[in-house]
Amino acid sequence: MSGAPAKSGKGKLIGIIAGVLIVVVALVFAGITLWGDPFATPDGTVKYVLNGLADNKPEVLWEAMPASYKQTLNDELKKSMANVDPEVHKQTFVVLQKLTGLLKNKKTLILEAANSSAQQGDGPPGEVLPPEVTENWDNIVGILDIMVGSKVADADWVQNPDLGVLLKEDGGKLMSSPHLEKLLNMALAEGGDPDAPEDMAQLRKWIKGIEVTVVSSEETTAKVKLSSTDFKIPEGEGELDMVKVEERWLPKEVAMGLDQVIAQLKQAVPMGSLADTKMTAQQKEVTLNFLKTVDGVLDAIDKQETAENMMQAAMGGLGGLALQFGQLQGAFPNMGIAGGNPGSFPDGNPGGVTGTSTLPGLPPPSKLPAGRQINWTINGGKKRIDQLYLSQPEATIQKAFGEPDSKEGAYWIYKNMTVRNIAGGGTMTKVYFGIQNGVVVDIQARP
Repeated sequence: MSGAPAKSGKGKLIGIIAGVLIVVVALVFAGITLWGDPFATPDGTVKYVLNGLADNKPEVLWEAMPASYKQTLNDELKKSMANVDPEVHKQTFVVLQKLTGLLKNKKTLILEAANSSAQQGDGPPGEVLPPEVTENWDNIVGILDIMVGSKVADADWVQNPDLGVLLKEDGGKLMSSPHLEKLLNMALAEGGDPDAPEDMAQLRKWIKGIEVTVVSSEETTAKVKLSSTDFKIPEGEGELDMVKVEERWLPKEVAMGLDQVIAQLKQAVPMGSLADTKMTAQQKEVTLNFLKTVDGVLDAIDKQETAENMMQAAMGGLGGLALQFGQLQGAFPNMGIAGGNPGSFPDGNPGGVTGTSTLPGLPPPSKLPAGRQINWTINGGKKRIDQLYLSQPEATIQKAFGEPDSKEGAYWIYKNMTVRNIAGGGTMTKVYFGIQNGVVVDIQARP
């Protein structure tokens, strides 16, 4: 070759490009041989998923699933979405998107109104919203913005959904959001656990540094062990039993119980089981009326130019929504909030007592009845227990507060309550409900 004539610079460049293209094509066709299938082995599968999640790519979870599992999950979502009335679906996202826009565009007025309300009666003198609310307002709204703009909001998409696309595009956008990053960093900083990562950047580094080794392996079963030099994995928690299904290695719990996984997802999502059946005509009517009422309240709030007027519009709207809540409860008698009891709407009263949601990984909710967990007021304020439950049936009191701690004559007595006396000052810890003929006729709060 030393005797060949020298090529021009342009000729050399073309030759280099051609050579590179040949190499690239060869590598693409030989890729499976050079790099291997990440799902061919149990340890490779786990490592691939861990690295993908650390890179904010939730679609790796979908890639790791067998084809039949993907089909089942897509079919389940499609079946559920088919049961959702198109008008209800559309109006739901109209409300959610309008709420998100209101929180974004009226931030200053909303915070001013909320602080004013807190100072006037909902809390001790001088109490205002925690600084964390103001500091993280934009982050929370940013996350809401991603969620209400996701593919689930598209009525056409939900008729033929693809969870893989949802995970990759909307899930990836959420995981990569700087808003979510800031909130998670704050949670890690406030956790107080010296063994926890300092921030999400360190957590991602730790996840990528996890070593996965095969402890034992047979044709369709295996056990892998996770270890790390960055953090300590408790003894017995770093091992995974894996099962091979359709050329994919899955954790045993997933491989042997896809139906249970689907059921758990529905339980984890508030009201997630509602889409199992179609709405009746009455349920549709009641739901649309509620959503349209909320829509109207949001419009009324959005039109206000002062914090005082905004608060008045909100309080007026909530009065109308109380009736709507009661109608919803009647239309959906078995509907509760995840972790709560069936029918855990406000029990037909204006007090807004609701069930408590439970999400995976969070501590369980308090076992106390919802009414005992609220900071009430008496003789003034916004959450007046002496007004909200006056003339209510005793069944409402029992449902909201549970069985009384004791009884004195016609009075049911509840202890360990928190009731601020607006007119007389001080905080009361006992509430007396005077009941005659099954109806509350007197309400008192005492130290």
